[in-house]
Amino acid sequence: MRKTAVLLLCSFILCISGCRRSRFRGEELVEYIPPTLVATAVNTPTVNPITPMPTAADINCNSYLTYLDDVTVPDGTTFVPGDEIVKTWAVRNDGDCTWNEKYSLRYIDGTAMEADSRQSLPALAPGEEGEVTVVFTAPQIAGSYYSGWQAYDAQGEPFGEDIYIEIYVDPYHTIDETQEESDYGQYYGYYY
Repeated sequence: MRKTAVLLLCSFILCISGCRRSRFRGEELVEYIPPTLVATAVNTPTVNPITPMPTAADINCNSYLTYLDDVTVPDGTTFVPGDEIVKTWAVRNDGDCTWNEKYSLRYIDGTAMEADSRQSLPALAPGEEGEVTVVFTAPQIAGSYYSGWQAYDAQGEPFGEDIYIEIYVDPYHTIDETQEESDYGQYYGYYY
């Protein structure tokens, strides 16, 4: 029985010593940590769900906007600071593309006068005429202001004639009932 106990003790010691790594003098035992996957950020291009993708018809046609007339707010109209300005232009689609929700009017030059920098164009077939309206706010500082706008197609390319608004801001301006529209404002110089 004693032999069996010694044999079991020796076997146990051998098993335990085999489970540990051998070490050299002065070397510390370091616990083994298996490698793990590391997550990395990858920039995956996505399609903007708000902007519709261009179709073959959009790509294979020529767009052109022709300015026809100022429907409201003739150039040189005077406003008081903070006035709301509703500007409408008459335009014609002189290209061979039908304008749809993918087409836009964008601010390109001068002072935006608090208007959204991207506006919708009316849905017009080639040869059709329509109106484009942008709502501005007269600046707080007196002077002459210009805001230029350009049409853009479904691919984001500019096309056609640019359209603009030119106004004067005068904090002391009052409209006399006998005053004609052509008498509005004076030239103060442009603020860009």
